[in-house]
Amino acid sequence: MLPQATGLRNLSQQNLLQELRLFIGGTSKTIKCNSLELTKTALSLLKQLPPCREAVFEYFHVVFDNATLNYVTRLEKEIATGQMPPASEDDETTISEIHSVLCNFISTNAEAWAPIISTWSLELLGELSTRYAGRAHVSTGVNETLQLWMSCISTRTLIDVTTQCLSCLMNSDTEACISALLDTSVKHSPNFDWVVAHVGSCFPNTVITRVLSCGLKDFCQNKSYEQGCDSPKLKSVVGILGHLAGGHCNDIRTALLDLFNWSHKHMLFQDDSTKSQKKATVPFLLQLAYLSPTLFSTICKDIKKTLTLDVIVELYNYTDDWCKYFGSSESLQTLLVNLILKCDVGAVQIINLLMDCIQTDKLATDDECVKRNIRDTSREILELVLHEVDSAVRVQSQQNESVHILQCFVREILDVHELLLSPDKVKYQTAAQIVTFVGHTNPYLLINSITFLFENSKTDEQLVLIVKILFNELIDKTLQPYADKKGHFAMVLEQVLSKVNTRINLAKEIEDDIDSMLVWKNLLILLQWEKGEVFLLKSKIISRAIHANFISLTRLFRSEKLPSSTLHVFAELFEIFGIPSHVDHESYRIPIKALLDCSIAVVKYFFVCCNEQDEIVKHNGWRRVRTILKRLCLHSKAVRVLTLRELLEKSLYTKNSVLFGAKNTKLEKNVEFDKSVLEQNKRMSKTIPLTKHSSVFNGGIIGTGKRMPATHEALSQDVVAENTDQLLNTIKACCATLTEADAKVLDVSLDNVTLVSLLLVQFVSPDVMYNGLPWPEEEFAKVTIERDLYIRRLFNNNPVMWELLSFIAVYRPTLCYCSVLLRALTATLIHQWNSMGNQSKSTDTGNYNSLMDTTVKVLDVMALGQLLPPPLSGIRDVILYLKNSEIVQILRNCVWNYMRDNVPSPALFTCDSAGVYWRDPSHSKPLEMYTSTLRLIMQKNIKTVGQSYCQMFVIMPHSN
Repeated sequence: MLPQATGLRNLSQQNLLQELRLFIGGTSKTIKCNSLELTKTALSLLKQLPPCREAVFEYFHVVFDNATLNYVTRLEKEIATGQMPPASEDDETTISEIHSVLCNFISTNAEAWAPIISTWSLELLGELSTRYAGRAHVSTGVNETLQLWMSCISTRTLIDVTTQCLSCLMNSDTEACISALLDTSVKHSPNFDWVVAHVGSCFPNTVITRVLSCGLKDFCQNKSYEQGCDSPKLKSVVGILGHLAGGHCNDIRTALLDLFNWSHKHMLFQDDSTKSQKKATVPFLLQLAYLSPTLFSTICKDIKKTLTLDVIVELYNYTDDWCKYFGSSESLQTLLVNLILKCDVGAVQIINLLMDCIQTDKLATDDECVKRNIRDTSREILELVLHEVDSAVRVQSQQNESVHILQCFVREILDVHELLLSPDKVKYQTAAQIVTFVGHTNPYLLINSITFLFENSKTDEQLVLIVKILFNELIDKTLQPYADKKGHFAMVLEQVLSKVNTRINLAKEIEDDIDSMLVWKNLLILLQWEKGEVFLLKSKIISRAIHANFISLTRLFRSEKLPSSTLHVFAELFEIFGIPSHVDHESYRIPIKALLDCSIAVVKYFFVCCNEQDEIVKHNGWRRVRTILKRLCLHSKAVRVLTLRELLEKSLYTKNSVLFGAKNTKLEKNVEFDKSVLEQNKRMSKTIPLTKHSSVFNGGIIGTGKRMPATHEALSQDVVAENTDQLLNTIKACCATLTEADAKVLDVSLDNVTLVSLLLVQFVSPDVMYNGLPWPEEEFAKVTIERDLYIRRLFNNNPVMWELLSFIAVYRPTLCYCSVLLRALTATLIHQWNSMGNQSKSTDTGNYNSLMDTTVKVLDVMALGQLLPPPLSGIRDVILYLKNSEIVQILRNCVWNYMRDNVPSPALFTCDSAGVYWRDPSHSKPLEMYTSTLRLIMQKNIKTVGQSYCQMFVIMPHSN
């Protein structure tokens, strides 16, 4: 060896020995030296003299401890005085020097230095966190503690050094790093949690995966399951993952699912350790879930994709091994029930999974024993869960405690709704129980659930659920809106009506399917059950709900956009409902406007029935119309007036008149040239001299030929007769009345028929002038000829008016009030017969027959109403054989003059003991001046009218 090299080595050894003496003297305080110089000496020894490593780190321990103490003291002074003293420059300089050197060691030789420095820094962080916990609000919470310690230069330096060490070791010795982290966490928990939170946020994926792996190994090897929830290692794992869950929930969930999938994945070669870990995975995860609600929520998210029926069948083979980790199968079952009750998310998925397991046909196995065990265990767990929820709900109302799974049901109520419509009995009954639990304290959510079920129920079993839910003992009838709104179902019906009305308002035509038929059918079924004396519905909850929403229902029934199928259901609903009733005082609280709307709706439905093709549906509809209108008219006079007015007006002046034989003339229009010449001229020029009453006589359209003649759309006589008969029956039902003595219903009231006659006059003869009962001189008919011709045209175009007059004539003396109509018809007949010439029959057979038919109808009605007494009442049988001039003489001298001198007044009629009004022929025999013309003409034509002459003039009643 060269002397120079030997001298340098000796000099180096002397310097190293001198630094060692300086370090020992400085740390023992036998030598006074600067703290920064002492730190530099210690760092030099740490690098050059490995045996001094422990002493140097112990010295660093003191340095960091003093700096931490100074920081905490400054915080306490700030709390006490409001002002924080400045930081020590020596502490910052010294720690910065240590930090710089240690970082250099790690970066240059990580394999050698990282394990040593990380172990020391973790232990030191644990000791400092524990030592100063509780001082200066350090341990208020993980986030607050993390912020406080990261503001301290000593702990911030240590955490940075630790992070660098772990970053270097993650790829080489990850297991050791995480194990050291867990060991320190166990030793200093919970004061060390902030360190774990920071480290985990730096390496989330690695830390989460390794923490679970280390935790599972400890769970198996050290039998942490024997300690259960008190296992420190298990708590540490829970704490770490809990801190990371806030920002790395998806990473944790992925790691947990990977671990779970690994546990039941088949592998060709497995050692004993791997087998034991696989068997312990599910118990391990269950313990984690039980200790941490956050982890449990993470596991439960979208559990239906993780825990399928196929997976359950595979896991069945591990159940015996699982029981060993909990002591017994009962303990495992209890743990599962408690976990489900604590569920904050995915509760409905878990319940649905249990119900799927109960249905053994869905399990992918042929082993009946396995199916039976899975089914029985699942049913038992489900029953226990529902029982516990039921007990918790009852206690909750007394102690105001929240139930986790119940709140989860509230958030996942849409999934519960899907179960309500399930075809599986277990599922829809369980869903109904859940709705009951939720509705115990949340009536509005209960209403929404019942509304959904009411709108979508397609079977009686689903409708039964509504009844069972509403009458469950857990449903508090004293809460709102039950008290004010006549029950929960009244609110349900209110919501449904609101939705339907909104859809109707948006729909443009009837063809826009409202899709509400199912709702009304369900309401009808429920009402039928109630009327059928179903025990649970004896409180009339359905009727009370309809009563509370009667206004909205009638408004909807009146809508023009409802299809006929819906109207039929509505009519049956109102018929069964039976409101209003003259014996039901509750019905008197219905607003009159609602009753008026209802009557208008029923009248509209009457015409819908007339257009119905199905005979059975048509006749049932007519029967319902009569029943409903009869009740309405008995209930209110205003309703009767409106109903009769609507029936008459719509049967005479709307498109419905065709149903009763009216002549509905329509021009054959060319689709392409359907234009008005007058309107086109108005658009093209403003100078066309058109008066207010300008007319255009159009003989055709240029390019399309001559104008087509008018066509008639006529129904068959049988259909018209049937419709007319039903109209009269409906009017008759509206004319029913109550007796004052015993409140019995009479079929017809003369006052009500009088109302019909007055309304008919009002519609047919709107001119109030000369509308009185008296008949003037024949010459005066020239004044009213225009109105008389208008009335005559109405009778010609609307045959139903003759039936209405006949109906009125039957109930004497109400025909008297139609005197103006009979007068107008007679006047036009006299004028027309006079213009026909002096022949027995005209060459125009069609006009003659029509005129004769009208004359016979007028005379027939007057005779039926006893306005013409015998022998004048027999004229109708005579004129068929007379000449035109003779008919004119009879109408003028006999009919007109008699009616002129004998005003058709109700005073002419007397009431007998049976309450029937009539004119006694023996007292109302006309004078000879009114019959002489008839007698002479009949004598002249005795060959043809001889038999009638004998009856009218020979065999006549005589007055006493």
